[in-house]
Amino acid sequence: MTDWESRLALDPSAAVPLYYQLRERLRAVIRDCEPDTMIPAEKDLMVFAGVSRATARRAIGDLVQEGLLVARQGSGTYTAPLALTPELGSRPVGFTETMARLGRKPATRVIEARLQPAGPDVAVALGVGERDDIVFIERLRLLDGVPCMVESAHLPVEPVPGILGEDLTGSLYDLLRTRYGLVPASGRETIGAVNADYRLAELLRVPMAAALLATARSTSTESGIAVEYTIRHARGDLTVFSVELNDAKNALMGH
Repeated sequence: MTDWESRLALDPSAAVPLYYQLRERLRAVIRDCEPDTMIPAEKDLMVFAGVSRATARRAIGDLVQEGLLVARQGSGTYTAPLALTPELGSRPVGFTETMARLGRKPATRVIEARLQPAGPDVAVALGVGERDDIVFIERLRLLDGVPCMVESAHLPVEPVPGILGEDLTGSLYDLLRTRYGLVPASGRETIGAVNADYRLAELLRVPMAAALLATARSTSTESGIAVEYTIRHARGDLTVFSVELNDAKNALMGH
């Protein structure tokens, strides 16, 4: 059990501001805590550290902004939950493969799977006509039993005959590779921030207008065959994107 009182005792005579001392001591304690550990309330931090409410609030606010703490209205402040961490700038990798590599327990629930007209955006991404049918597969992805992402995949019909009759609860990339010989080799992924509408909030178990990360990914095989156009809406409190900064093409490095 964490001894918050002794670990948060500050030195008022130090030249370093109290809020900075408290923030850094909190940071050190957080490293030793399990994910989703509730930290002491503001009033308790004030007593343990001998600081004002404004100082305690500022230290907590900095760590919330950094993603180390999560404030839950009406509940308290918690150490950040284990997050889904996709790697950008690497080969296209699916949710199931990523989570298995991280030792996490992924699960999938199919929301709907059907044929539908491509529409303008999907048509451009897949290289088909706007009125051509494409395969639409919407799935809820869960991480250790917690809903973390709604994934809407759009696939060209011709390369994937009969896919709607397949088991769609596993890795879609594995299915495409083993059943249809389609291996995503390259692609493009864009990332933005959106607010959850009623449907997404219900599926992801978050409040209306909660912050979500929205990504759109297009992939193709080595020979240039379009494989997918997939839109993902992920919970902001459960998702962190990691970028490998290893060359001049994908990194801007300061001096």
